[in-house]
Amino acid sequence: MRRVTKFNQVSDFQREFESKARFLIDESVGMEVARWIRDRGWNVRYVDDVGLLGRSDEEVLAFAWKEQRILLTHDFDFLDDSRFPFNRNPGLVVLPRATDSRLGLADAINGVLALIGPYFKAYRGYKIRITEDGVWAIRRFDTEKGIDQEICVKFGKIKACPAEKG
Repeated sequence: MRRVTKFNQVSDFQREFESKARFLIDESVGMEVARWIRDRGWNVRYVDDVGLLGRSDEEVLAFAWKEQRILLTHDFDFLDDSRFPFNRNPGLVVLPRATDSRLGLADAINGVLALIGPYFKAYRGYKIRITEDGVWAIRRFDTEKGIDQEICVKFGKIKACPAEKG
């Protein structure tokens, strides 16, 4: 049986979670990507902008937590729950590495801007890994059940709209 989302449920989601994301770009992703996202109107900081170039992963994520910025990285180490627990995670996306065509990375970033960008509050505490073929492995910790949960989804081609100014 297919579940249908009613309009008022969508409106309730928007009221509760609509909050424009701010991003921190890890050195593994690079300044070029930070500039690319910034040019689309998003609030983004590169680790070198804030004195974190070459610093530990723990320091990078602590800054992201303090500033409530979603961390964009290529570094799988951030998925280690013992080092980086869900409850101290402002939101984390492990992006695919650039390939010859760079389309996998560009598609992933467009997806992040379109799906996560407008709803920062909905993704706080989530760990998302996007594969080269566009599969999103989305993990969160369910405090009621005391377990972490993961779902995998693949979206169609997503085109990010520029962020609204202001």
